Amino acid sequence: MKRSIRLTISIFYLVCLFSVSFFVSCGGVEDVEETTNSTYNILPDKFDKPWLWEKLKDEDWEKLKDENWVRLTDEEVEELMNLNIPKRWGLETEDPALREKYYHATLFQRFGDIPQVRYIVEFDRQWQGGILTLELAEQMAAHQEAMYFLFPTAVNKRTLAELIKSVEEKREKRFIEQLRIEDPEAWIKYKRAALIDKHGDIPEVDTIVNFLRKLERNLPRTDKECHAYFEVYDALYDDMNTASSYEFYALLEALYQVRLFVEEPPSRRLEGYRKARAEGTPFYDIEWDDD
Repeated sequence: MKRSIRLTISIFYLVCLFSVSFFVSCGGVEDVEETTNSTYNILPDKFDKPWLWEKLKDEDWEKLKDENWVRLTDEEVEELMNLNIPKRWGLETEDPALREKYYHATLFQRFGDIPQVRYIVEFDRQWQGGILTLELAEQMAAHQEAMYFLFPTAVNKRTLAELIKSVEEKREKRFIEQLRIEDPEAWIKYKRAALIDKHGDIPEVDTIVNFLRKLERNLPRTDKECHAYFEVYDALYDDMNTASSYEFYALLEALYQVRLFVEEPPSRRLEGYRKARAEGTPFYDIEWDDD
C-alpha cells in the first residue's frame, strides 16, 4: 500500500511537470540550500558534526546501497531507454507493474542514464518499508535528493529537508553512543553542551550531567541524588520520548535504587540497558523483542 501511494505521488509530479513542458538540465539544478541548522549551538571546540548530510556527488550513490541492494543491469537500462511509452500511460494503464515500468522508462528517456535515475528506479524496485533504521533513512533521503535533482519543486525541497533532518537525528544518536563507549569524558562534555542548548544554562542541567557522569563511571549515587534526578527529569520531560535513551536509562537506575515505583527484580528494560552497557553495545542496537 505504501509503495502504491508513493508511486502514485511520483507519477503525479512527473505528469504535471511534463504537461507544462517543464525541462530540467541535469547540470543546471541549483544546490539544495542548507536545510537544517546545527543541532547544537554550543559544543566543545574539539567536536565537529560528522552526522551532517552532504549533497551527494556522482560517486556517492553507490555508497548508500546496502549488500542486499538489487542493481539494474545495462540490459535492463537499455530496454527502458527504448521502451515504447503510450502517451496516456499515467491515466490509462491499470496494471501497477506496467505503470511502474512506464514511469521508470520515462525517467530514463527524459534524463538519460545518470546515477540519480538509476537510484530512483532501483530504490522503487526493492522498497518494502519496515523499521526506519539509520540506513533506511539515508536511502530514503538519497531517493528524495534524486527526485529533487530531477524535479526541483518547492514540495520536493521541503520533503528532502524533512528526510535529511531525520537522517541527521539518527546519525547524531549513533555518534553520541559511539562517543560514550569510546571516550566517556568527551561524551559527558558533549551531553552538557547538548543539554544547555536544549534547556538553557540552568541548574537542572548540572543535576542531569553529574548523575550521568557518576552512572557512566560506575560511581556511587546517593539516594538524594537519585531523587533529585527523578524530579528534574519529571520537570523537563513531560514525554519520555523527548529524552535520550541514556537519560531514560539513568531514570530507571535512579528509581530502582530508591525503590520508587519499582520492585525486585529489575525490569526487563533496565536489565536490557545494563546488559548492553556491560557488552559495549550501543543502546540503538538493543533488540527489545517482546517488550
